[in-house]
Amino acid sequence: MDILNLLGNKAQPLSSTLSADGQLVSLSASLSDQLGYAPETLLNQPIERLYSVESVRALRSLFANPPADEQVPSLELSLIRRNGGLLHVVACGLLEWRSVQAPRLHLLKIPLGALGYRLREMHNANEVMSQMLQSAKVAYWCIEFAEAVDINTSPDEIVRQVFENDSHWRLCNRAMADVYEMPSDVDFNQQPVRLYWPRSPANEEFVRRLIEAGFSVDCALSVDRRHDGSPAYVENDVRATIVNGHLLRMWGSIRDVSQELRMQHDAEQRIDALRRVFDAVPDAVLVIDEQLQPQWRNAAFEETFGITQGDGIARLLLDNALPERTWHSLPLPDLSGRDVHFKVHCSRILIREGVAWRVAVFRESQGVRRAEELHP
Repeated sequence: MDILNLLGNKAQPLSSTLSADGQLVSLSASLSDQLGYAPETLLNQPIERLYSVESVRALRSLFANPPADEQVPSLELSLIRRNGGLLHVVACGLLEWRSVQAPRLHLLKIPLGALGYRLREMHNANEVMSQMLQSAKVAYWCIEFAEAVDINTSPDEIVRQVFENDSHWRLCNRAMADVYEMPSDVDFNQQPVRLYWPRSPANEEFVRRLIEAGFSVDCALSVDRRHDGSPAYVENDVRATIVNGHLLRMWGSIRDVSQELRMQHDAEQRIDALRRVFDAVPDAVLVIDEQLQPQWRNAAFEETFGITQGDGIARLLLDNALPERTWHSLPLPDLSGRDVHFKVHCSRILIREGVAWRVAVFRESQGVRRAEELHP
């Protein structure tokens, strides 16, 4: 007896035949035994009794779209044991339909055994992680490169490959879709990567920062594109999988900072407008913080005292302990270094709770004059 016959006798194959109308035409004794049934018990039973819902769907799909060569090379199936447990197998076989009136599917099955257990554990772990990520409030993403990026080359070439090599979204959760204002009926993971993360000078700079940081960086700004085409400014925490000098995938989380940047831009515009207003004031103005350090001066101050005299003027005001909201005459060095009498007025302004700054106004005067109250 040769080795194949010996193996065949010791390990009887698990086989079955199914009809196009969903009936079990035959199954081997070894398969019946694996499922916990007596021989002949399952004959002429509907396949729903033997196979899981997903497996029934796959089998019916085969009959609906039979392979042209009648060959069924590989099929993952789950059979239902008598005790309710599942027998996971890989099947191959023949779907007869060309030369017969009633098509039949003949399958030979191999139990996955310990491999099946590990696959189920991986599947369960993946399902748990997917559910956690999909329900998370943080926006998570992952880009996988079907064509790996060679990072053992120049930065310019790496940037080119990142944007030109074939890539796709491996995972984008619901929070990610919300940032990009994705309609609920659109699957983010099926969309082109470049549609939402286009190549641009800002994003090229983003990739260069990743290169410099070894593809491990936090709070890196990129300019992406929302579903409606409007820009989305997002901060990225990025990590990557690199094997043998090739970038296989990048993943991370994002935070939409578009509104913050707009508010910052608006604040900068308002500050710039205030600077222009104060620069139009003919009197010299100096703003001093709670540590008596100059924080800002207008154009008239620089024209009168120069750009380096802020510290000295602040110390003179401190030494003279000028009272609030009153004009006082005080000799101060002008731009040429000579002492000139100025009328000085100081006011405190509350910056935030417990922190007050001082605004000093300087007006050149002739001679020393008595103090004058400033009335509203």
